[in-house]
Amino acid sequence: MNKKKLLIFTCCAPCVLPILEYLKNSNLDITLYFDNSNICDSDEFEKRFLQICKISDIYGCKVIKAEYKHEEWLEFLKNNLDLDLNQYIENGERCKKCLYFRTKLNFLFAKENMYDMITSTFLTNMYKDSDFIRETLNNLILGTNIKLFDLNVDKKDFYIKGVELCKKFDIYRQKFCGCEFSK
Repeated sequence: MNKKKLLIFTCCAPCVLPILEYLKNSNLDITLYFDNSNICDSDEFEKRFLQICKISDIYGCKVIKAEYKHEEWLEFLKNNLDLDLNQYIENGERCKKCLYFRTKLNFLFAKENMYDMITSTFLTNMYKDSDFIRETLNNLILGTNIKLFDLNVDKKDFYIKGVELCKKFDIYRQKFCGCEFSK
């Protein structure tokens, strides 16, 4: 029997750890998709990616690393927002545009590589607008064979579990989302 292929957009190890723990006994072929051009410097990007590789070894899943394109991400934001990027509040319109940009890239990868299902760490992150991500993913998958693997969970419980798992596996936990505006 073929396993269903699930692509998980993965912003960082602390956010994906509780998802992998939640899914560890599932019959899914899981791939972690790391596409985080929002991260303000390539050293931080690589540091986070190495942590993703560490946990992929622990949970036995594949990892895809997209090319780091911070300038392309910045241009997208500048072209799709009216104000200077520094003028937006955290988790406001700038963040929604960022989440859309990254979620769409995740979807396009899933579509091009014939994944059965798609989900995102943004659905379980306490600091992200899960309803916006859910709506975005549902709109993107319309007319495709891709299904949303909805993670409608208690975000606080997942956060606590992520902290515990980071301690258990000695995983780096960053203190900002990654972009220069969130520092």
